[in-house]
Amino acid sequence: MLLVHTFYTPHSHNLGVLRAQAERIDPQLAEVWPRDAKRDRAMFEKLKEAYVKARYSRHYSIDEDELSWLGDRVAELGRVVEMICARRIEALSR
Repeated sequence: MLLVHTFYTPHSHNLGVLRAQAERIDPQLAEVWPRDAKRDRAMFEKLKEAYVKARYSRHYSIDEDELSWLGDRVAELGRVVEMICARRIEALSR
């Protein structure tokens, strides 16, 4: 999404930073990763942790409920990003 809107691909792998940059472009993305409840914030931290540790540690684990919740959020993120990017590409092609 950042590439489609800014023509720049950030080199950061910090999901918190990338999320903030994307939400500045389209605040609708904030709805994908809720922040109201402590559990919601903890689950985003779990995603950030998994992004790094799952690649480098054989001992990293995540329980089925967490994985299911994160999977649902990632699917929703994909749907919203696709919609936002399609709208931007359409505007650029006019």
